[in-house]
Amino acid sequence: MQTLSTQRGLAAVEFTIVVPIMLFLMLATGEFGRMLYQYNILTQCARDAARYLSNHARSGTTELIYLTDSLKDDTDTIFVYGDLSASTPRLPNLDLSTISYSASGDFITVSASYNWQPMFSSTLFSPTGNGGIDLSFAMQTNYTMRAL
Repeated sequence: MQTLSTQRGLAAVEFTIVVPIMLFLMLATGEFGRMLYQYNILTQCARDAARYLSNHARSGTTELIYLTDSLKDDTDTIFVYGDLSASTPRLPNLDLSTISYSASGDFITVSASYNWQPMFSSTLFSPTGNGGIDLSFAMQTNYTMRAL
């Protein structure tokens, strides 16, 4: 028959085994939610930029789409900050070199990539000690709209 003191010791061992697993699952769930949130923001940035381009790409009565450098600069500002007068970026470390614009027929496409970085660690533990598995990856989105 087990005594009360051995059961207390067993509970401590069970607690020691279960707590790291539960913490890992909670942190992984939080990181996954944060990744989905940042992907949603990236998609909103592409949508806002495509909407701005679709409203301003046609000039005059020629019905041709013109993607001028000044229009692309304004669109970059809309993409990163959400407004032409804003100064706070919507996503941290959003690089303008990963944004591209294209026009095909009546449609304008905004493509963007964002290098997602985990908050807690950029690598997963490796039992062999060889640096682990890299957890960062590039999130990509495309948004296409008809030019007005």
